[in-house]
Amino acid sequence: MGDDAVRDALREVLRERRAGLDPRQFGASRPASRRGRRAGGLGLTQAQVDKILNRAPGTYQRLESGRYPKAPEVLLKNVATLLRLDEHEWAWLWRMTWRRDPPYPLHAVAGEQVPGGWRRILRDARHIAYCTNHRWEVLAHNDALVRALPRGEVPPNTVEWTFLHPDARHVLADWEESWARQVAPLLASARATYPHDTGLADLERKVRADKRSGPIYEEFGPVYAHTDGAIRPFVHAELGRGWVTICSAPPRAAPTCHITQMLFDPGEECPVPLPPIPAIPAA
Repeated sequence: MGDDAVRDALREVLRERRAGLDPRQFGASRPASRRGRRAGGLGLTQAQVDKILNRAPGTYQRLESGRYPKAPEVLLKNVATLLRLDEHEWAWLWRMTWRRDPPYPLHAVAGEQVPGGWRRILRDARHIAYCTNHRWEVLAHNDALVRALPRGEVPPNTVEWTFLHPDARHVLADWEESWARQVAPLLASARATYPHDTGLADLERKVRADKRSGPIYEEFGPVYAHTDGAIRPFVHAELGRGWVTICSAPPRAAPTCHITQMLFDPGEECPVPLPPIPAIPAA
């Protein structure tokens, strides 16, 4: 899509959303003149959008016309909220202005709602599979996870279980070095990303208070941004000792959640990782 097409597409969607808002809802009136053009002659004017958002005159007009390619994040969020964009439109707005996906969902609930089709994918997965939110609370899982754990007890929160549950220190072989020290930076990163999340704050407090996990959390080693691609020792409740290869990715519609699959290989010897899939198709 060329630059002109991008600007045209951006303008049409924003004008359409602006046209759907009654100025009277914001204590404004519908001007009789064509100054401060309204979409289709209805809705908020561009000048009214600036006033509502407490922006300098002409700011919104620049955005709508495609002449503000890297608008500040707070402006994009305020415009998206005012125009009542949905998550798809929010992502599209970022792609049209910054040429990348947004850094977070527009609506907090979006991060907790995974499309229902993922239930079928989890159910039909042959390997251990489960879905968690940004607090690592388990939202859904398959039977393979149940069979892998002692007594078939799926933990409500995978990170809390990893750090604090006695079973984890057996199931997660080489618990301290291969698991706890690798998970610690993930919790620290989540606390920094969601500083006001009381659930994460409570989880961190519990980890810090634990005699074994607390010191590990305070002095974690190598920094890991995610677990995708990691191979770690694991004791399967039915299949015995082996290794899990962790594959994890966020659903596009709920980017704060993660779908995780663990590919289990029995045996004492660590499996050799498969070569990565190249980002560019082979010639």
